[in-house]
Amino acid sequence: MLNSLVRKNLAIGLVITAVMTTLSVFMADDGSKMAEFKMSLMVGFLVTGAVTGGTWLLQRKRAAP
Repeated sequence: MLNSLVRKNLAIGLVITAVMTTLSVFMADDGSKMAEFKMSLMVGFLVTGAVTGGTWLLQRKRAAP
């Protein structure tokens, strides 16, 4: 079961990813909307995964006897 801090980081990361992707697509005016969409999603998910995974590892380490 995920701890509350991990869930909080995951939720915040997904919201930031959605906002960043939306802004990138709206700001892309050179016809590369799909490329911007894919790049923003990829970067957002990678950063969210890294932060959430790091938090999970730290909490797991602290809980170890």
